[in-house]
Amino acid sequence: MLAQAVGKLGDVAAAATREGTFSFDEAAPAAVAMRKVRVPRAEVADMTAQLAIMTQSGLDLSSALSSLAAQCERPALAEVLRDINELVHGGNTLSEALKAYPEVFDGAYVATVAAAEASGKMAQVLKQLSQMQRSELRLRQSIKGLMTYPVMLTLISTSVISILVVFVLPRFKEIFDQYEVALPILTRMLLGVSGELRSRWWFWLPAIGGSITGLVMWRFTPAGRQRVDGWFMYLPVIRNVTRPLLTGRTCTLLGMLLQSGVPLLDGLRLCKQAAGNSVFQDLLAEVCDSVVSGHGMGTPLTEAEIIPQSAREMLATGERTGNLAEVSQLLGLYYEEEAENRMKQLVRLFEPLVTVVMGAVVAMVVLSVMLPIFDLSTAAH
Repeated sequence: MLAQAVGKLGDVAAAATREGTFSFDEAAPAAVAMRKVRVPRAEVADMTAQLAIMTQSGLDLSSALSSLAAQCERPALAEVLRDINELVHGGNTLSEALKAYPEVFDGAYVATVAAAEASGKMAQVLKQLSQMQRSELRLRQSIKGLMTYPVMLTLISTSVISILVVFVLPRFKEIFDQYEVALPILTRMLLGVSGELRSRWWFWLPAIGGSITGLVMWRFTPAGRQRVDGWFMYLPVIRNVTRPLLTGRTCTLLGMLLQSGVPLLDGLRLCKQAAGNSVFQDLLAEVCDSVVSGHGMGTPLTEAEIIPQSAREMLATGERTGNLAEVSQLLGLYYEEEAENRMKQLVRLFEPLVTVVMGAVVAMVVLSVMLPIFDLSTAAH
């Protein structure tokens, strides 16, 4: 089905020639100072959609920005819009003004707006931007929704087990000591763990907290990031979700950038910045080097096992036929949907697994209490 759709795209004429010349520099102009502000992605997507509607209706950019700032309920975003409007009044283009807020508008967003300014298709490009942002938000919300139940189940079960072992089990130990019951090995093991945690909590709490903090800090080091990203891309089961997910997001972004007028090399570099996985970024860096050397995308893509085979072939075909933008967007939709479906299947497998494991641990704790009680009742008879 996907191959047939791409075949039809091969018959489509090349994209219409865009007006103007695209030029994108990642650095902000000297007159634009960098500001640090954080705004939720959902609000940026809503703002982009509203700005697209206003510009399409014929409203000039300054009036649209002023109107959006007045309507905005979040003070931080309203301040951003007012500041951008002032920068535009000061002679900067919209893309140059957006560079003042790199934490709100990433490089791909700014480059797309710059391409829209060069092509004169601001409303159309802003509409595509908002659709892409909302699609990404829907996928994020879907993943969070799928993971909520297993995570909550794990946290609650772990809390209950900890309370049983640390606080409840020692109470039964006092009863067992009074009757001098010979305790099963399971009970003795758990009582040993409980006694250690209760008597040396001053050591174990900082040790556990420090270990968690150390792991988190290691995750953000270059070596840690490379290792963890490698696990996501190569571990069985997990890779079946992360590979199509990253492929879909990259293809969607690349297709939108190319359709907006961004050159292929700039589009690939921006996709590399936007990719959240260092292994995938290394692959895109190889693709960029291949394009610079004049060999195109085909060679590094053919050898890249982290990209699905069908995606590699269709991207290479799209590059040869001149329909790379359309093919990329089609692949983006297909693989994002496939990643979401695989995530649902993985969670369906994970939920009963967590339930069984936690149930087994709870059963072990309960047995450690009940077995001595059974011995007591037998002795009484």
